[in-house]
Amino acid sequence: MAKFQRWFQWVAVPFVELAYRIHFRLKIVGRENIPEGGCVICPNHKHNSDPPLAAAAISHRHCIRIMAKKELFDIRGLGWLITWLGAFPVDRSRADLTAIKTALQSVKDGGKLIIFPQGTRGATEDEAKDGAAMLALKTKAPIVPMYITENKHRHKRVTIVIGKPFLPDPKSRDYSALSHEIMHRIYALRPEEEV
Repeated sequence: MAKFQRWFQWVAVPFVELAYRIHFRLKIVGRENIPEGGCVICPNHKHNSDPPLAAAAISHRHCIRIMAKKELFDIRGLGWLITWLGAFPVDRSRADLTAIKTALQSVKDGGKLIIFPQGTRGATEDEAKDGAAMLALKTKAPIVPMYITENKHRHKRVTIVIGKPFLPDPKSRDYSALSHEIMHRIYALRPEEEV
């Protein structure tokens, strides 16, 4: 069974970034906002390319883990590749305790956990699941909002804006309110030319 390979991530992510810089004229803003230590990075999600784009924006210098739907791991060849790159499966049809434990441990170990608050590519900017909020509150880790250009076309610039990290109220258990705050902070980063 495939396992996460940090060395492979270190080697592969720069090539992913280079490919997207060529293909999408990728522009990354705000890398300096990525904090030291574990954090929960929350990008918007409209396209299949968003997970590797988010990883490229964070850069290979950080240990990256990505929560991804379990169906991707059933695709021949893709499952082991994304596992080596830092992804781990989550069963969205139930409370997946294994995925939650993996996510919590990765943040506690100082990793950058990418989780898409919308949960799926079809969601609007007002829709959010509670997973990112729950994980941030349980780990007491900073949340980093990230906006990725939604309408992607070959040779049209894709911009990724990484926002400043923020700490939610540790006493709060209102996952829904925090989820919507995360979404608000993500879309507040959207460049004016994309509004």
